[in-house]
Amino acid sequence: MNERQIADRLGRLISENYEIGELKKVKRLERGYVNTSFEIETETDRQENRYFLRQYKKGIKEEEVTFEHSIINHLIKNKFDLVAGIVATKDQRTYVRQCEDDDEEDKKESIFYAVFGFLPGEDRYTWDDPSCYDDELENAARILARYHDAVFNFNPEGRRHHPRIIDFLAQMVGLIDNRARRAEKTRFDLYFLGSLDSIVSAVDRTKISITKREYQKIVHLPIHGDYHPGNLKFQGRKVTGLFDFDWSRLDARCFDVALAITYFCSAWEGRDAGNLLLEKTALFLSRYQKTLQGLEGLAPLEDTELQLLPPMMRAGNLFVLCWDVVDYYGRKANADEYFVYLQHNVKLMKWLEDGMNLGKLEKVIVESTGVGLK
Repeated sequence: MNERQIADRLGRLISENYEIGELKKVKRLERGYVNTSFEIETETDRQENRYFLRQYKKGIKEEEVTFEHSIINHLIKNKFDLVAGIVATKDQRTYVRQCEDDDEEDKKESIFYAVFGFLPGEDRYTWDDPSCYDDELENAARILARYHDAVFNFNPEGRRHHPRIIDFLAQMVGLIDNRARRAEKTRFDLYFLGSLDSIVSAVDRTKISITKREYQKIVHLPIHGDYHPGNLKFQGRKVTGLFDFDWSRLDARCFDVALAITYFCSAWEGRDAGNLLLEKTALFLSRYQKTLQGLEGLAPLEDTELQLLPPMMRAGNLFVLCWDVVDYYGRKANADEYFVYLQHNVKLMKWLEDGMNLGKLEKVIVESTGVGLK
């Protein structure tokens, strides 16, 4: 479908379902791997309005869209002012559901669309370029703590079908082995096959290190699930927007923190490439804890959560590594691009598996939180 056809289709979508004026401009946004997103401009009474329009991925369930939107509406209702509001349709729904032809198969498929307000600020980083300044890092940690506090004890509508991390770890080896049978001879494939035994062993060890008893007794809430610099907007050194709730689901709070640390605090380039940067980890963790200490709701990370933080970091990195592999074979993606992602996650996996590094990480956790680990 060419640009003119896309603009015509979205113009009909807007005019039939929304009261936000006539569509004047459409710009497809290249960032993001799951859904298709557009920056759009409409005109009402000679006034231009900017919005963000999302076309959800094929196969998403209606109850998953409802889940995501109920979190966003809850945040706005509770004065968490960093998320874009959802524009209601003419019939006061948060999304449009259309039945469209599948280009690859001779059948009809439900496609979901939603329109959001446009967040202020700059898209400064991507998930694979997380080199934030320290004050940006502290601000990001503070926002994650505020987000967790805002959704604590909230029960979203609908449901997300993605399993919780403890269950996903049990599925991970099967998913990875299945893709290994599709491997060819690209740079990505050869590196993946050469790392396969190490990956499988790391998954097995991580599964053992997170017991169901510990997992069940820690704080669970609707996590963001993809909290990295590329999903934040900045003005100056401050975060002005949080977006992209594609991976939001009910899971352990400390998994969300651990995953965020692997995103924000690992090096992608230079001689430290693949290492967890311990000074940045300490900064992020201490700011997260101090923020919650100053609020009256959700408590900071508690003893068991802090003890689980290192294995949860391993789980978070393996979660992203599994995405590297599954998405590469599912999309027939660029081998050189995905090789960079996979290499980073394999290097970080090995860093987190190293006993000496684990000792340093545990020391950082103790020093930045004031809580001793057993």
